[in-house]
Amino acid sequence: MSGGAKAERKRTTIRDVATLAQVDVSLVSRVLNNHPKASAAPATRERILEAARTLGYQPNVVARGLRMARTWTLGLMLPNLQNPMYAEIIRAAEQRAQERGYGLVFGTHVDGEEEAAFARLLMQGRVDGLLAASGILGDGFLRRIASGDHGPVVMINRRVRGIKPTVTVDDAAGAALAMSHFVELGHTTVAGIFGPSAIDTTRRRKSGFIAAGDQAGVEVISVDAAGVDAAVGMWAAETIFRDHPAVTAIFASTFGMGMGVQLAARRHGVKIPEDISLVTLHDSELADFFNPPLTTVLLPVAEMAHRAVDLVVDIIDGGAPESVQVKTPPTLRLRESTSTPRKAKRLKPSRITS
Repeated sequence: MSGGAKAERKRTTIRDVATLAQVDVSLVSRVLNNHPKASAAPATRERILEAARTLGYQPNVVARGLRMARTWTLGLMLPNLQNPMYAEIIRAAEQRAQERGYGLVFGTHVDGEEEAAFARLLMQGRVDGLLAASGILGDGFLRRIASGDHGPVVMINRRVRGIKPTVTVDDAAGAALAMSHFVELGHTTVAGIFGPSAIDTTRRRKSGFIAAGDQAGVEVISVDAAGVDAAVGMWAAETIFRDHPAVTAIFASTFGMGMGVQLAARRHGVKIPEDISLVTLHDSELADFFNPPLTTVLLPVAEMAHRAVDLVVDIIDGGAPESVQVKTPPTLRLRESTSTPRKAKRLKPSRITS
């Protein structure tokens, strides 16, 4: 296909209209849809309409035919509210949704009630689109709700085969940054704790951590778990203390897992960072209140949530679905849970039993 043919197939989006008219996308959306909240001055309204005519903007008539009216509400699916990252996603998504003229409702998982808890929101027309920030819901379930004619579903930091609209951050780079920090401190035997391997987020974090360790010539112990919470982190840490006493640094691939590592260390007399250095993925203001305060890798979670809201609203307005990776790199938040490798005697494996 020629370059010209490709260009012709690219749909003009509402964001293009907003750029040309030099106004906010949410105002363009309300003006073009005659929404009662479209409080634009006559000159501004005319500028928006003229920009739409100039660009040849055409709304997605198929989607509009299926959706005679909007609720001006978006849904956000979360696995739970325990992970501080999800609180940040909620705050950022709600802020951007308001800027785009939408409200936001969210729900967490109920065992055995996936369909009832989430799909009904979209299928009954109670929301115009869904944001799925979940590493627990199955790929098949997500594909089922995304394939219906009920409105767009955008994945947040999760890639699912068959669902194109996705916004991710560079998890592999975040995990590699933790490894680089360990290497700079002089650690040569390190461990990483990871969640379910069926989830692509887990695979990205694990691959980034192991690749960085291999490049640096570090021995890497990988512990795979069935979950991502504090209980899993505690179990994994105890496994490392018992079976891999040479490990001097642990990377917890979720903040909750890092909390579990700290608890296991206290219970078994392992000192952080004297015996074990600890880095967790995802930052939180709570990290300053641990003893010792946790060194973390900050991912651009708020930016990811903003981009996800923009994407789902643009699709609602007739734009094309796309896969987006946030370009902002992860950063290390250095606190007190990491140091050079210990010189004191190692933890004896016999102190921890199965």
